[in-house]
Amino acid sequence: VFKFTGRVMIKRPLRSLLTILQMGLGVWIVAIILSLNLQATGSLAEVNRTLGSTLAKISLSQQEEIPGGGMMISSASNLRFSDLARLEESEYIDAAFILQNQWERQIVVDGMAYAVLNPAEATAGYAQGVDLELVEGHFFTDVDQEQRSRVLLISEVIANQLFPGQSALGKNIYLGDYGQDLLGFEVIGVYKPQSPFLEFFLPAANMIFPLNASQPAWMEQNDGGEYERLYHEIVLKAKSGKAYEAVADAQVLLADRTLDAMEVRGEYFLDSTRYFSEQIRTITLFLGAFAFVSILISAIGILSIMLVSVVERTREIGLRKALGASKAMIVWQILNESLVFSILGSLLGLFAAYLTADRLIHLLVQEIVYPRLTSLGGLNPLAAVLSFGVAVLMGQVFGFYPAWQAAKMTPVDALKDS
Repeated sequence: VFKFTGRVMIKRPLRSLLTILQMGLGVWIVAIILSLNLQATGSLAEVNRTLGSTLAKISLSQQEEIPGGGMMISSASNLRFSDLARLEESEYIDAAFILQNQWERQIVVDGMAYAVLNPAEATAGYAQGVDLELVEGHFFTDVDQEQRSRVLLISEVIANQLFPGQSALGKNIYLGDYGQDLLGFEVIGVYKPQSPFLEFFLPAANMIFPLNASQPAWMEQNDGGEYERLYHEIVLKAKSGKAYEAVADAQVLLADRTLDAMEVRGEYFLDSTRYFSEQIRTITLFLGAFAFVSILISAIGILSIMLVSVVERTREIGLRKALGASKAMIVWQILNESLVFSILGSLLGLFAAYLTADRLIHLLVQEIVYPRLTSLGGLNPLAAVLSFGVAVLMGQVFGFYPAWQAAKMTPVDALKDS
């Protein structure tokens, strides 16, 4: 079949090439759109499997109706560090932690000054709470937390920039103490960047200190004595599938923290990813319409080329039928040629998708959905299989009409028409 169709293509190279390119373009678009959907939903499902049913956070807030319609949520900072131990008494809560994110910190390493975005202070339960994956070292302990030890962890990205080609463990990083002397911190761990999907729920952290360890001493004094800091929210790591029960327990355990008409309210990681899922679904449906039109036009191209081919080969078809070829044999011959064009076009489109999928998906997601989202991956294997199958099927469906027209010819009419 390939040998026979190859001779036909050699006789009409430009027309054959355009047909293959047209089919390749359709397959390329379909493969990109399917990969976007499958990669995004797959990555999101993986995160939801590990954190979706366990991660929640609580805060003190209330909803108020706005005159003229709408709702406003007001909140207060009245949660304390001591509340963590109370929360961990719940049978549904594995860990509770506080995360205080900052915009930027100035650091000094080996005499060079840097600005690090998104540093954070956290309690010792943070690593367990978000399933932090360490590259080397360890996370700080409750003792480090209580003593405000001058230790810190940095992300793998920061480690590679500050200490290329060497271990970051034991290195010193200095922070400016609000115009006073530099404070030295020892690196005790390096961790892998977390999934960008987690940023829908918790802010990203490039550098993590024990809670209050990076604050100057004067900020912890009030009228000659220390005071207990108040926090806006506490994050809970519940047992698998028990996030709602964990929040319900927290509402009972921290009922004495409520102010005025406020109450302990819960937010859930699973809810925070719904917006992204809806955006991906919208993009897929919108671009999927264009992809369908593209593959449809490609199939119509197959229909056109096969109709022209049948007209041009009327004499050949008449001779074949005169020599005993059945209708099924004629149909099979034309469909085989359509199959070859579909396969060659599909392979070309998949090759183009393999080279461009990673970059195009990255651009689509960043520009339309979430600019901080890193690459979701390139060509999805299932997307490639589905694109190939749809293209071949459409080629066969649209190639059947020319094949049937050829099969209906009688030998006398075919030879007379030629």
